[in-house]
Amino acid sequence: MANFKYIEKITTSKELLDTIKTEIEQITAYTHNAAAGETQEKSTWTVMTELTKKDSTSGKTSELVLKGSTNINNVKKDFYVKFVNPGFTNLKEHSSLTVQVLEEYSPTAKTFATEGHPVNFEWADEKFVVNGKPTDRDINKPVYLYMNVMNNRIALVAVGDPAVHFEDYRKSFLYVGALKPFKYNMDDVGGNIMLTAGAVAPEPTLPISSHDYGQYTSFGNNSLQMLATKSGIRFQKHYPAFITQAPQPGKAYVDSKLGDTGLLLEPQGFNASAWTRRYHLSPVYVVHGYDGYRGSFDQCIAVSKNNILHLDELIVDVDPNDTTKKYKQEVYRYFDHNTEQNFMNYSANVKMGIAFLKEVRY
Repeated sequence: MANFKYIEKITTSKELLDTIKTEIEQITAYTHNAAAGETQEKSTWTVMTELTKKDSTSGKTSELVLKGSTNINNVKKDFYVKFVNPGFTNLKEHSSLTVQVLEEYSPTAKTFATEGHPVNFEWADEKFVVNGKPTDRDINKPVYLYMNVMNNRIALVAVGDPAVHFEDYRKSFLYVGALKPFKYNMDDVGGNIMLTAGAVAPEPTLPISSHDYGQYTSFGNNSLQMLATKSGIRFQKHYPAFITQAPQPGKAYVDSKLGDTGLLLEPQGFNASAWTRRYHLSPVYVVHGYDGYRGSFDQCIAVSKNNILHLDELIVDVDPNDTTKKYKQEVYRYFDHNTEQNFMNYSANVKMGIAFLKEVRY
């Protein structure tokens, strides 16, 4: 295993930041298999205790700042992630966090030289009503948390408890940290920090004035917010690319002669392939309209949502010629993320789910 930890917890919206904080603090080193030739890798994540705040009434964490340190091709990069739970001051915001990428911390002033545009992260529809009244969901209700932590990034899925109400909960994906560069751009370290998160509420139409980075400022829901482009422009919109068939009818290109070019999939077919008996997966590449292809999500993959269930496990056989991996199989956990705002909205196929690494088998 050597370089990641997979976590599953049931917490509450009120205790979510405390849960994340505790899990990060408990990772001193990642599990490894010395018999297979793996060496232990220590965690570089730390909790910025001097910046972490607690709600005065409940004593629960209301603001959490984590320090991360990526290491790509033996070049290190420090960055910070700030989580704010607005539910302590606004009871209507019971199922959301605000997430922000920060850089260059001044211990004296306790400020950051660079602050990304805040990104909304939601795991329920906070405005959902039944017969004109909100559901029973509030900040005390359970949240299912699935998380994969590695030094270069955190990937997690938060799910509002369906038992509270079947219609208002969402399965919401968040990724913060570095991309995995191609072998041709292993020097991509300084600006290689990405943030994206699912949400129900529409993105802002204009950036907050204090975090306005120009016409293409990323709000981090329907686009991928990168710390910097190749030329150094901050927090610009990037987008996903992956291997996929044509999207479903109604979501595909409409040709003037051919009409709707979408591909209709049989609900209980397509996955797994009748030919290979396999689910066909794809890396999630990250692209920019000018810079082009930059890298891919680390240990996160895309898979068609057709004929697969939320929390299914996908077993990937490791190429025996890959000497960097000491194990034989990777097990990915699939998530049917379904927030109205998510990074797949501006992709070749919106009907794609996400999976991240759960375990390895030797």
